[in-house]
Amino acid sequence: MNLDGLNVIAIVVAAVIFFVLGAVWYSPLLFAKPFIKLRNYIPGEDWQNSGSPIDYLTVLVVDLAAALVLAVLIRNAGAVTLIDGALVGLGVAGGIALTTTWTFTVFSGPPKGLWGLYAGYLMIGFAVMGAILGAWR
Repeated sequence: MNLDGLNVIAIVVAAVIFFVLGAVWYSPLLFAKPFIKLRNYIPGEDWQNSGSPIDYLTVLVVDLAAALVLAVLIRNAGAVTLIDGALVGLGVAGGIALTTTWTFTVFSGPPKGLWGLYAGYLMIGFAVMGAILGAWR
């Protein structure tokens, strides 16, 4: 993978924003209640005590990897605007992330509504990351 010409600061910012969006997405501000219900969590017990610092750190590293790969795809697609980047992000989310998470959902048993929560986060998150990476070259 050729990393020449990539804006490392934009990649880090995009990843951090994606990470923060996830925190907000699954918080009481947005979708904590349906997430808790669909996961059959007991509010205040399972939900509040889940995720160690190592878990959050590994998620941030994975988000950095996603932003890096998306930056390469955006560069290779010739996307040079906010809209171009957002469209590449939507394409990656819709064509890869949503399809593979759907397969896991179908065969591993979580409720389909849970996939809907994941799908919404991925579509918005990848569009935002793509917009940042497309515009900030």
